[in-house]
Amino acid sequence: MHARAELVFHYASEEEASQIAYLLELDNRVAPRGLKVKTEQKGKAVVTNTEHTNVGTLFATIDDLLFCEKLISEILRL
Repeated sequence: MHARAELVFHYASEEEASQIAYLLELDNRVAPRGLKVKTEQKGKAVVTNTEHTNVGTLFATIDDLLFCEKLISEILRL
């Protein structure tokens, strides 16, 4: 069985969404084997889809994505 999740973050501008999507996708490149993670910009939104056979791994990935998004957002607002 595969567990799937989609996270959608909304921003004030397409430029901000583009920057965050790019940086999150860079972080996705070091995902563990078997974990599918794809982040893309859609207008003023950033959409991340993730999939894995282990729900625990999926939850850990969601936690990591939320942490990274918060950190990136705070850094870009400095």
